[in-house]
Amino acid sequence: MAKKSKSGDARLSWADVRKRVDTFDRKSLVGLVHDLYHASSANRRFLDARLLPSSNSIEKYRRLVADAVYPDPFSRRRVSLRDASTAITEYRRSTGDLSGTVDLMLTCLEAGTEQAADLGYGDESYFAA
Repeated sequence: MAKKSKSGDARLSWADVRKRVDTFDRKSLVGLVHDLYHASSANRRFLDARLLPSSNSIEKYRRLVADAVYPDPFSRRRVSLRDASTAITEYRRSTGDLSGTVDLMLTCLEAGTEQAADLGYGDESYFAA
């Protein structure tokens, strides 16, 4: 049953979604996964890492983390620690691989250190953040 939010709007919960998914036959379920796979690159990465584990999947996440923390200095892309953190969390949830998760955390630190060394950030408050 849908829950009511404080504003009075009905929200669906995972239990509601699960009841509906439980009614799917195999073909419908595969179709749903297919649609999710093609809906976004995040879904594609998640399903690849969960269903087709390989050393290639951590490399995709490693690249995402490094690019979020230290994008090409000549691009207009901003540094986004949130994107790096999201990629690390997504990897952990999709694989449950603790050592890979720690590896991605270290990649984040290394990319930040490389950025600071290359671009000359010496601001104490920057590193504290």
